[in-house]
Amino acid sequence: MKLQQLSALIALVDAGSLRGAARELGVTQPALGARIAELERVVGASLVQRNARGTTLTNVGHALLGHARIIFNQMDKAQADIAQITNSGAPTVALGASPVAARELIAPLFHAFQSKAAGALLRIKEGQFHDLATELREGGLEMILAPIPPGAKDSKAFRFEQLVTYPMHVVARAGHPLADCRRLADLFDAAWVVGAATSARRSTIEEVYASHGLPRPTIELHSDAITVVQACLLQTDLLGLLPAPLFAPLGDGVVALPIEDPIRPLQFGVITLAGVPLSPAAKLFTGLVRQRSEEIAARLAKKRRTATVSSNI
Repeated sequence: MKLQQLSALIALVDAGSLRGAARELGVTQPALGARIAELERVVGASLVQRNARGTTLTNVGHALLGHARIIFNQMDKAQADIAQITNSGAPTVALGASPVAARELIAPLFHAFQSKAAGALLRIKEGQFHDLATELREGGLEMILAPIPPGAKDSKAFRFEQLVTYPMHVVARAGHPLADCRRLADLFDAAWVVGAATSARRSTIEEVYASHGLPRPTIELHSDAITVVQACLLQTDLLGLLPAPLFAPLGDGVVALPIEDPIRPLQFGVITLAGVPLSPAAKLFTGLVRQRSEEIAARLAKKRRTATVSSNI
């Protein structure tokens, strides 16, 4: 199995056609086809299916593609690590991040990271863990900063490190007719806007309702863009379920309902590949993330203590 053959497979998938892949690699279509055919002979199975809609991979092709991406991503990472150690190039840290991470960690830590790793580039891909897990597994990302899915544990593939626990709040526009509701059951006829799900199964509000034995909530709008969710909370009667960092910027335009029913908090953390060392720049950034997370956790704990004292007066 040769690198040229594996690169041909990757290019074929990324370009979507033999013509596009050949153009990307700077070779003729017959030459590219020959590389794919030789790779199939080495593997002993068909990798590609051609039909009227274009070129698709077989099950074997999909399996090999994942390994091919890992190989090339690890080669790129090795070159970047060596360049950083020898001071012959600026390091790049590729990471996945949820909207909470962007606001609470990445933006506040940017200048501190730059001061310790001058010229370093942060490459961010927004999403939740289940959106980005494949790219992390294939080496395209070094880590993911996002909510940890309920029940997730360290495995042969991933390592989950919990950093901060964020309370979740039911949120509505100021003046909403349900703004004083204290029980989830009182929201039976409410409509909801939900953002990107923290698990692949269902939205967080659906999990909350199910945990309380309530009927499935009415979801009228779903958006992976947090800006859309925020705009709808401000301008409609839709309710949302968010941690404070995602609704506090909206100021007095929204309120958190005084819900007394327990709501599972957001377990936020850093997710990395098991057994794969981070690059020096990624280690540096992760250290800053842990330090910042400890500060946030201390602030949240103080706020909870203050709230408990106030409620007992």
